[in-house]
Amino acid sequence: MKKKINKRVGIAEQIKEDQAIAIDLLDTVTYMASIATANISRDKIFELASQQDGITAQYLKKIYLLVKNYGYEYTKASKTVAEEAHHPMLKGFLMRLSSALATGEEESKFLSSEVDRMVEVYTNKYENDVESLKKWTDAYSAILVSVSLIIAVFLISTMLFQIGDLYTTSILAGVLLCFISFLGVYAIYRVSPYEKIVHSLSVKSKEQELAKKLSTFILPAVCIPPLLLLMLGVEPWLIFLVISALFAPIGVVGMIDSKKIEKADGDISAFLKSLGSTAGTTGATITTALERMDKKSVGCLEENVNRLYKRLVNGVNPRVCWYNFVGETGSELINKSTRVFLDAIELGGDPTRIGETVSKSSLGIALLRIKRKLVSTGFMNLSIPLHGAMCGVLMFIYRIMFSFNNAIADMMAKHSSEMGGAVSTGMTAGMGFNIGGSIDLSFIANFVIFVIFILTIADACASKYVAGGSNYKLCYYLSVMFFISAIIIFAVPIATDRIFTSHLQ
Repeated sequence: MKKKINKRVGIAEQIKEDQAIAIDLLDTVTYMASIATANISRDKIFELASQQDGITAQYLKKIYLLVKNYGYEYTKASKTVAEEAHHPMLKGFLMRLSSALATGEEESKFLSSEVDRMVEVYTNKYENDVESLKKWTDAYSAILVSVSLIIAVFLISTMLFQIGDLYTTSILAGVLLCFISFLGVYAIYRVSPYEKIVHSLSVKSKEQELAKKLSTFILPAVCIPPLLLLMLGVEPWLIFLVISALFAPIGVVGMIDSKKIEKADGDISAFLKSLGSTAGTTGATITTALERMDKKSVGCLEENVNRLYKRLVNGVNPRVCWYNFVGETGSELINKSTRVFLDAIELGGDPTRIGETVSKSSLGIALLRIKRKLVSTGFMNLSIPLHGAMCGVLMFIYRIMFSFNNAIADMMAKHSSEMGGAVSTGMTAGMGFNIGGSIDLSFIANFVIFVIFILTIADACASKYVAGGSNYKLCYYLSVMFFISAIIIFAVPIATDRIFTSHLQ
């Protein structure tokens, strides 16, 4: 039993490593290249790098401990640890590191070239992931249409013919719907580029603080009002509308924060490069260089930079000032880039080279996210009307068959009373139709609502995984999809009844 548990943990860790290794390697190598400009010892480079977060840092820590505790040379230690690495990208980096140390190549020169290499590797991997994501979004749309058509055929068959036990067939159709829908969602989740957009620091942006407070009150109670309305027998469209309204505040705040982070990530590279260049050419401290900078050139970070400068000149601890600067942006990219920049400067590195190194990696990541946004925007523009169309078709079919069944039943009852009850039963039985028969229409109605509910959840999750970002964005997509579903459930029956009534007249 113990071996099985360990095997499962190992598989889970390997999946996580495969997803995160590219960006993790880029972050770690950028950090090492930046601190290496300070001409510190090899021991110090490995010691500081091993103290960082991430998978690569864990392997570097093993190398450092082998050298310090067991007398290994860095060349042999790097090669030994490389043989334990599971991911070929990480293994390749450690082997190249071992070869560079064996040939006596300078750490700063090797790591600088590795930054260029990792930027290129990460760019290629990210672009491949985006292309795969684009194909899977198309596949998900096709799956959504297919599963909706399957349910539509099931509804029509149920209303027209006796196809076995209604409840058993409905359960099987519901299981098939859930399996296919969430299989598509899981596929999108796995092929989506792995990246952490929002940091986990204690200091957060205003929007993140507000979203957190709203989530504390709303999310624990999000099921209570819908359940109460359901118990009171309220119309399903109103329940969907209430769910949409509950998720809306968190979602809107989360989307505002996401847009601000997106703009800030695009401007951080210019800010750090300009700050490093100013400090390097003038030989001034970071605070003095910050004073001499044109703060209007940093785009949407201008307000944050001005606040940072005021705190620094007022004598607040620089680490606290920068921590709050990073925290208030809410961005993990800014968190990592700024930490690398400050650590390398503090060790005595060249500000100009450090600014260029950090700027190169952060700008590359920001540009790649623009490509992902194009795919996510296109998917949202398709998924919202497609969700409405598929839910509308299902509701339309149910309502048509509901009205048609009742009309035929009334007509046969009237005809039967006029003919003495001798014709209608034989006619329908001979034709093999179930029209006007004993169909549990209320169960069918609940089944259609269940199908729309599942499609709503699946489409919201798929939209979130395609776009990426914080979990607060999921609330936004849930709010949008539940609102569309509420409109469909409310409007389609009214429109269908009018059409059917007008044709009967």
